[in-house]
Amino acid sequence: MKAFPAKSAIVIYLAGVFIVHAAVFWNVRKLVWKGYSDFTIYYCAGTMARQGLGRQLYDDREQFRVQREFAPDVAIRQGALPYNHPPFEALLFAPFTYFSYPVAFVLWDVLNLAMLTALPFLLRPHLHQLQNYSPLLWVLASLAFFPVFFALLQGQDSILLLLLYALAFACLKKNRDSFAGGWLALGLFKPQLVLPFVVLLLVQGRKKVLYGFFPAAAVLAVVSIAIVGRAGAILYPQYVFHLEGTLARGAIVPADMPNLRGMLDFFFPGSPYLVPAILAASLALFLVTAWECRKSGGNNLFDLKFSLATIATVLVSYHALAYDLSVLMLPVLLMAQELLGKGKFRGYRSVFAAVGILFFPPLQLVVYARYHRAALLGWVLLLWLFGVAKQISFQASEGLALQTAGPAD
Repeated sequence: MKAFPAKSAIVIYLAGVFIVHAAVFWNVRKLVWKGYSDFTIYYCAGTMARQGLGRQLYDDREQFRVQREFAPDVAIRQGALPYNHPPFEALLFAPFTYFSYPVAFVLWDVLNLAMLTALPFLLRPHLHQLQNYSPLLWVLASLAFFPVFFALLQGQDSILLLLLYALAFACLKKNRDSFAGGWLALGLFKPQLVLPFVVLLLVQGRKKVLYGFFPAAAVLAVVSIAIVGRAGAILYPQYVFHLEGTLARGAIVPADMPNLRGMLDFFFPGSPYLVPAILAASLALFLVTAWECRKSGGNNLFDLKFSLATIATVLVSYHALAYDLSVLMLPVLLMAQELLGKGKFRGYRSVFAAVGILFFPPLQLVVYARYHRAALLGWVLLLWLFGVAKQISFQASEGLALQTAGPAD
């Protein structure tokens, strides 16, 4: 009798959050149609790839010219909103450019909604505690998760990365590590949100991931070279580093990044020691995470280690924004599985607090949309990371104690 009211309250809350998100989307729809959203960079890259302008893909002036053709009424933009993703991703968006910008945006968001709908069918076989919940509730929870909503609002590609993470998770659960590596390689359109995670899988002994990762990455490299040429492929890393160094004329705001870079920049903006401090903090956090991931516990700890590695990857990424937290929807589901299935969860207070904040839109909108201080969410992720690490340590030590005690006489 107690479970029904609790479940109903959760459904009502998620529905309320969804309504808030829908209202926000509706209020800014005219700005979205005009081209104020990040979908501009993808539509621009797709247009240039379709028109055979791949070798000028990282030319800011050419990008701005193309963007002005389909988004001439963006008053705040005096230069190109730079496309800083690898060349191969431009091909994904080329088909959308056969439609007008507003129609292409809607089609891309519809595709993203289809990806979210696919998640429960992909994950339910591996999350037994959640199998009794309707797939509609899974989708509602995803749409109530602020990073997912923000990705839809901006027309970003973060939900695609979430789907690739989910596919990799399903393959890893089936011990098809090479396939998992292939799915993760397809996520290299955001390499900073993939490469640390792959390394943490290797730390766990999942070396076969590389059997799928390297071939898929090699294919993407060949496709990229075909689009921009060898010179363009060599130029791309320099272009990205230049954008990060100059902050892309204000388009990149570290204080808006919910990671270690944003957290440190928030307190020490403009410090000459900022970059070394970010690298040192990232390395320290990464080593701590790797240490936790190496703890023995068999398959019983896999979901927790997967969640820990995902959260840590976001924190140590040098470039991440609020919509990039969409990949954390998978750890949200894994935490729900753990909390429902375990009698003891030592870090549950930290996990509840962190996840609760990410499902509380008023705070998100104030922190990100009004004050542009999403770096504060980095502390939320640290809290979440602490809770998961605490549970891993608890279960690992508990398992070790049982092994030491041996069978009863």
